[in-house]
Amino acid sequence: MKKILSSLMILTLVALFAMTWYVSYKTEQIFTSQITAFNQIAPERIKVDLQNYQRKLFSSRARTALWIQGEEKIIFDHQIRHFVWGIKMITTLSGDSELAQIIAENTPLDQIQLTTEINLQGASQSKLALPEISFQDPGGRLKMNGFRASWSLDADLSMGELTCQLDSFVLQQAEQGEVVFSGLAISSQMTNLQDIPLGSGELLLEKLSIVGHGKPTLEVHNSHYLGQADLDQEGYRSTGTLSFSTATLAEEKLNSGELKLVLSGLDPELLHSLQQTAKQLQSKVLNQQINSLELQIQLLDLYTKLFNSGVTLSLEKLSLSSGDDQINGHGILTLLGKSAPQGAFFSLENIQGSFQLDIDRGAFVAGYRLFNILRFGESKNQNAVVLAEQAEQLAGGLVQKGIFTRQDGDKFHVDFSLLDGQGKLNGARVF
Repeated sequence: MKKILSSLMILTLVALFAMTWYVSYKTEQIFTSQITAFNQIAPERIKVDLQNYQRKLFSSRARTALWIQGEEKIIFDHQIRHFVWGIKMITTLSGDSELAQIIAENTPLDQIQLTTEINLQGASQSKLALPEISFQDPGGRLKMNGFRASWSLDADLSMGELTCQLDSFVLQQAEQGEVVFSGLAISSQMTNLQDIPLGSGELLLEKLSIVGHGKPTLEVHNSHYLGQADLDQEGYRSTGTLSFSTATLAEEKLNSGELKLVLSGLDPELLHSLQQTAKQLQSKVLNQQINSLELQIQLLDLYTKLFNSGVTLSLEKLSLSSGDDQINGHGILTLLGKSAPQGAFFSLENIQGSFQLDIDRGAFVAGYRLFNILRFGESKNQNAVVLAEQAEQLAGGLVQKGIFTRQDGDKFHVDFSLLDGQGKLNGARVF
């Protein structure tokens, strides 16, 4: 019996040893293959070099260099542990990089760690939590608190999910102003990352404040962005909705703002071609392999393909309130997919569109006051009554010229259409 148990123990140890060796070998394969896949995503902008990999039985060490647009270099150290059920990797900034030296002046580098767990098929899950980071010099100050992020990727980096949170962020620049925001949350689910990215994303921001010296203060609350990109029977479709609950610029208050845009009807093959051409051009520009004339010619060809694509851009909703007064609009613009006349970049006959806008009188007055604040700043004392009278005179002039039509006394309406190369404003032809 003892001999049988001893034999089983020996066989178990041999099996565990063999499996551990195989996992260490497999880990190096996964590590290098993921670097190769990552470098295919945007090689003209970002690249990772494997500088060193030391493989041992139970753990390995690696060093990589991240190049951003071929100039800025960040060096990372990776401590990798092999388990028979998977891989765990701790990534830190190397003290040799310039970025690490700057961060180390205020935050110990060992407090900044990226933890990644990888299964034997190559799928990974990563988590990153940063301590409070603060920089200050005579030029300004930066402070960031409560950053947390996690993401997962499949083996070939074609699908992934991301969540990110940031409690507060402050950026102050001497004699220029400051940007402060809090309560940032981002989530995204993406597929087809190696080609035309599809999926959805959401951004929430509780508060944003922008203060500029000599300029009015902007404060926005409860900003929300929701985006969706997918393929349907009509082709590529992308939807983006941006909204906020309240915004204050100087003493003017706005609320319930919303903008929704939909891009549809773009052929996936054309989009892929445009994407690849744009990447090639960007790479040539970064490597200084193209002169300005050649670049302009190739960009013109790129834009011509887009104008002849049959794509539709819809403004499904534009809404904004100032107290009880509102601004509402919607419209559509379609590129009909016809070839432009010989020698022409594009023709107005290839474009079809319409746009309608309704503005309450009070909202127009508020918009005029905002325009003056943006134009002259808060330093110039402007009487609100005088500005309201000027806004009334301006609105009356726009009505006389046919740009506005008056409805129900206190409302203005704009109706523009473009069809067969002819533009009409409120029923009257303008070209």
